[in-house]
Amino acid sequence: MTEPPTRFDPIVEGLRLFNERHFFEAHEVLEDVWHRERGEPRLFLQGLIQVCAGFHHFQSGNARGAAELLQRGSDKMRKYPEQYLGIDSAGLLARVDACRQRIERIRDGVEPNAPIDFPTVQLPEPT
Repeated sequence: MTEPPTRFDPIVEGLRLFNERHFFEAHEVLEDVWHRERGEPRLFLQGLIQVCAGFHHFQSGNARGAAELLQRGSDKMRKYPEQYLGIDSAGLLARVDACRQRIERIRDGVEPNAPIDFPTVQLPEPT
């Protein structure tokens, strides 16, 4: 028996790319959604995009820009419920905060070779 086709969800696609550490691509996909959004999710999406951009900056060697974007993005996302758009935002924010703190220690030379364990997001169920 064949499964019925599922509707393409650009947020799920952006999160899939995020989980695969393709942060620039995730940023691009989510930014397309953000440009069209006019309602309540707009600020949350902007925060998520900034988190993606922050991790991309880190991958590119810009720890200062990474820490700043991770802080700005997570601050926006904190204004929303712990579960939002099918995302465990509280869990994600806790992992982003831990990464940001480690990146700050790298930036400041305290732990210059510290590894980063990039967070992943449990993908929302397809609709």
